Amino acid sequence: MKIEKLFALQKELNTRIVKEHHLIDESLADQRKLAFLVELGELANETRCFKYWSKRPPSEKEIVLEEYVDGLHFVLSIGLDMGFTNLQLPNEVEFKQKMDKIELDEMFLSLYQSGSKALLNEDFIQFFDDFLGLGLKLGFTFKEIESAYLDKNLVNHERQDTGY
Repeated sequence: MKIEKLFALQKELNTRIVKEHHLIDESLADQRKLAFLVELGELANETRCFKYWSKRPPSEKEIVLEEYVDGLHFVLSIGLDMGFTNLQLPNEVEFKQKMDKIELDEMFLSLYQSGSKALLNEDFIQFFDDFLGLGLKLGFTFKEIESAYLDKNLVNHERQDTGY
């Protein structure tokens, strides 16, 4: 995954949205943080990992991946707000092995916690790693995540073209 490229594409989308919606003098940091938390909840809902009372399976992989990259858009935006444009990615195989030892519901709770710290400008790198780890735990590769992000980024631009 070329994370520097994803940051650049997110910056381009953010700049477009700010310009087209006349938000140049607005601080959007709080809205982006809240949007991330909402997206994380939507992702958890699609995985159904916390619904111990239900026998229904998780949503299809494509739906879960789309929700995941919706969250990634906001993770990148939060990182940009904090001055990040690139990060060192962990070794995918070793990182996945580490994530396989953690239960999915625990990962969501951990991400909410690390997200809360990152959202207070305390530890974005841990937050970012937790989010990547969640993607691996959900069964996605870095390549799948990147590809889905690129696809959704195009959709987000198309939405701006049509007045979404």
